[in-house]
Amino acid sequence: MDELFTLFGSKGKIKILKTLLEEEEINISALLRKTQIAYPLAVRYLFELENGGLVRQKQFGKIKIISLVDNKSTRILKNFLKEWKQSKEENMGKGYG
Repeated sequence: MDELFTLFGSKGKIKILKTLLEEEEINISALLRKTQIAYPLAVRYLFELENGGLVRQKQFGKIKIISLVDNKSTRILKNFLKEWKQSKEENMGKGYG
């Protein structure tokens, strides 16, 4: 349970994961802009997500590219986000949201 809290226990990490689930791959500057997270905090979150096996970082000169690792955990997260969005749309159609 502590491991889950480490991976998902902050709004910032959830924002990063949601962005990566939608974008697949993004450079660090665009990630910071989209998530509105300060660089030092984003670096810490990315380190934790990378250690958790969810994220990978590649460096091309001065450009850092962030992407999801393709594994069972990230596929579950992708499916969850897809199902959640569909459920939300269905609920909006029924007047619940």
